[in-house]
Amino acid sequence: MSALSPQLPLDWFEAEPPSFANFLVGHNAELVTRLYALSQEDKLSGVTSLWSGANCGKTHLLSAFFSELNARFYGAIRLNAGESFPESPFVESTVVLIDDADRLNEAQQAWAFNAFNHVVPGGGFFLATGSKSPRLWPVRDDLRTRLASGLIFEVHAAPQDELPTLLAEYAQKRGIAISKEVLTYVLTHTKRDVAALCQTIAGLDRLSLSLKRPITIPLVRAYFAQDADRSATKTDTN
Repeated sequence: MSALSPQLPLDWFEAEPPSFANFLVGHNAELVTRLYALSQEDKLSGVTSLWSGANCGKTHLLSAFFSELNARFYGAIRLNAGESFPESPFVESTVVLIDDADRLNEAQQAWAFNAFNHVVPGGGFFLATGSKSPRLWPVRDDLRTRLASGLIFEVHAAPQDELPTLLAEYAQKRGIAISKEVLTYVLTHTKRDVAALCQTIAGLDRLSLSLKRPITIPLVRAYFAQDADRSATKTDTN
């Protein structure tokens, strides 16, 4: 099989929305268990911070947490340092999530400080992420001490030598039938970015179900080839 049928939909290439189910847990079992449990609480209060280097999953976990809350009509606010903040920090929501809080500009830091003082003392909840421990975030002192005042979790990267085992466990947990040989092929023919690998496994599963074929190396080759063609087409049209 050298190519995929052009009549079939290409939605197997679309990234899945981040969730707890599609996160490669690795050495983060305690953190994932705790965040999921928090997301099921009827009322959240306190402060939690997540930190890690690039591509370790902190944004994925914040997104998964946010989705779980909103699925239960929590009305949480999610913000990112690269985006505009609401005009007023005196928000109605009792849950505020800030991604990349260590990159906030001065105006955003002032907003976060006032929002924290409005939300948390009233029994609300703040969750922030950054690239290092919150005690080291280059933000104003009064904000840094507040964001570092609660639970702090490091999101651990998946060790490269454990990726085959972790991906096999991930596939098994999701009910995806994929052999060790195929996993080895995937790992040696694509970048070892954990999020990308998980999306590849999920995409192969959707493709396999669409074609009613098992996940084999020829299927993986065809998947990679069409994904490359799709990426090239996107580049040409930009």
